Amino acid sequence: MKRGLGNSFRGPGGIFRLIIVLVVLAFIPLADRFADALGGVRDAAVGARRTDLFISGGLTHRTGREVVAFLEAHQGMRVRLVLDSPGGYARAADRVRQAMLDHGDVSTVVPGYNFCASACTAIFAAGRDRAAGENARFVFHSARVVLGPISFSDPFGGDPGRYRVPDDDGHIASALDAFLERASALEAGEAGASARDLTRIAPGWITELLPSDAEI
Repeated sequence: MKRGLGNSFRGPGGIFRLIIVLVVLAFIPLADRFADALGGVRDAAVGARRTDLFISGGLTHRTGREVVAFLEAHQGMRVRLVLDSPGGYARAADRVRQAMLDHGDVSTVVPGYNFCASACTAIFAAGRDRAAGENARFVFHSARVVLGPISFSDPFGGDPGRYRVPDDDGHIASALDAFLERASALEAGEAGASARDLTRIAPGWITELLPSDAEI
């Protein structure tokens, strides 16, 4: 005999289950704000120059919202994100990635000797064009939550294909995956390389290699 959804919440046990469901639903919108407050990632400095947006520092959810708002305010314009970040939250990066893809005309650059790690690499990869200084450094690893000395896999890690680039027929992804697998970077390890080396390891992931002293 089938029971309706309402029947599952009848009685003392059902009321308790209903309370748990309501608490979880109420917590979801606040989860990002708790992460920003307790996660130990400091907000990036974000500044605009016409349609360029410079992002330097941690990719918190607050930073992600700033980037998404900038993209939404510049629909129909060619936008460039200039990155220098040790990373941050995977969910924030996934939202920025989606906003970039929805916009359709966003390029990314990691100039000079800048650093782009973790969530930053996911944002870089979503660029329509992707430039980097030859000595810029990229670091990849799986999505993790860090709370002081405690570190564990991020249960909201998001899209496992976050390093994929637009319009790839699979060759770039295969080459990058092989590099990451050798270092177990999508499990507990970490993989790093200079931009110059990445152009050899995964041709096409970076579309333009810049001199380290190139003006941005």
